[in-house]
Amino acid sequence: MHPYSYREMVKEAKASLSVSGGEIQPATLLLEDLFEMNMTRFLLDGDKEVPALDRARYEAAIRRISEGEPYQYVVGHAWFYGEKFTVTEDTLIPRNETEELVEIVLSMEQDTGKTVVDIGCGTGAIGLTLSAAWQNNTVILTDVSEPALRVAGTNAEKLGVNPDFLSGHLFEPLVERNIKVDCIVSNPPYIGKDELGDMGGSVIAHEPALALFAEDDGLALYKQMVDQLDSVLNERGTVYFEIGWKQADVLRAYIRQRWPGVEPKVEKDMNGNDRILHFRWEVQYEDQNLGHQNGSA
Repeated sequence: MHPYSYREMVKEAKASLSVSGGEIQPATLLLEDLFEMNMTRFLLDGDKEVPALDRARYEAAIRRISEGEPYQYVVGHAWFYGEKFTVTEDTLIPRNETEELVEIVLSMEQDTGKTVVDIGCGTGAIGLTLSAAWQNNTVILTDVSEPALRVAGTNAEKLGVNPDFLSGHLFEPLVERNIKVDCIVSNPPYIGKDELGDMGGSVIAHEPALALFAEDDGLALYKQMVDQLDSVLNERGTVYFEIGWKQADVLRAYIRQRWPGVEPKVEKDMNGNDRILHFRWEVQYEDQNLGHQNGSA
C-alpha cells in the first residue's frame, strides 16, 4: 500500500466537505492551522507521507466541520484585526464587522490618558486591540462570564498587553468600585428571540446563547446601559455600540428621550447595514432634574 500523502488527504477532505454541503476551503486552511503548512510548502511537500498522528488530527477536524461546527472552534482561534485570538465555545467568534467598530473608536478617540471600558468583552477582541494600539489610555474589560474572562486573559498574554479585567453584569463591576470612565465600547448580545429563524443552525448550536440573545427584541442591554450612563461615564464622555441592523432608529429615539440634547450617530458596516451607533454624552441638567421630579429613572 502506497504512503498516504498530504495531497490525497486534502482531496478526500474536500470530497467529504462537499458531500456534507459545506465549503471546501477548510480542507486546505487546516494544513496551516494544524501543521503550519502554507500553500507554498504544500506545493513542494504535498506528496510526502502524512504521519499517523497528524492524519488523525486532521480527519477529526474535518469530521467536526462536516457536522456543522464553526471552523474557528475546531482550530481554537479566530483572526481579528490582524491578530490570532483564542476562541472557545464560551465566547462568540469575533466578526469582521466588529473590526469596523474598533477602527471607528481608534479614529475618534485620542490616546491622551483616557479610561476606556469594553463592556461584555468575550474574547477581548475589542478591548485588547484598543489596548495594543494605545500607549497612554487605560483599558478595562468586563464580562459576566468567568470562562470568557479567562479566554480574554489568555489573549491579553498573547498580545502582550495588561489591561484590567472585571467580572460582572454591564456596569456593575465599575459601580461597585466607584470607577468612572471617559469612553464606553460595547458589542453586547443584541439578537431578539424572534430572530432565531434568521440565524444559521451552526451559530445556534455552538455559540453561547448568553452572548447572543437579549430581551426586548434584543434591546434590553442597550437600554440598561443608556439608563445608567450617569453612574459610570464622565461628562462629555463617549459611547460606541455595535448594534443589530434593524435597531438604529429605536435606539436613537430611546437615547434622545432619556438624555435630551444627545444626538446619536449611526455608521453602516461593509455590507451597508446600520452597525455602529455612537454619541457624546452631554447631560442637560435641567431636563434631567425635571425627569427625576416626574419620577423617571
